[in-house]
Amino acid sequence: MANVLLIYDDRKAKLSVEQVLSSLDISPVHLVLEEFAAEFLLAEMFDLIIFELFGENRSCIAILQQLEKLATTSGIDHPPVIVVTEQDFGIIEQSLRTAKVNFFLVKPLAETELIAAIRQSLKHPTAV
Repeated sequence: MANVLLIYDDRKAKLSVEQVLSSLDISPVHLVLEEFAAEFLLAEMFDLIIFELFGENRSCIAILQQLEKLATTSGIDHPPVIVVTEQDFGIIEQSLRTAKVNFFLVKPLAETELIAAIRQSLKHPTAV
């Protein structure tokens, strides 16, 4: 079974990504964005990281930069990344698109689009 990390920025929000993962029989590890520590990724190997953002959250960019730095210093490439966001945030979106993000999806999106992104990401060479 795939080991997926689901990072989100609103504790109270209903996570649409979680529903899609459940339909694929994937039970993700949950992490609130503000509690992220890059070292966590060294402790457990994930096949996929998914961000579900509900606001203009610059922390996501900082985390992606940490992942890049971690990959450079450790020699271990980070797993594929999918970012699902509520809306196009302009500069934030541009930064996310230039980071190592495999899929950048803006809601509303078709469930089939997210499923396809998840399946394709899990076929990534670094995924099991």
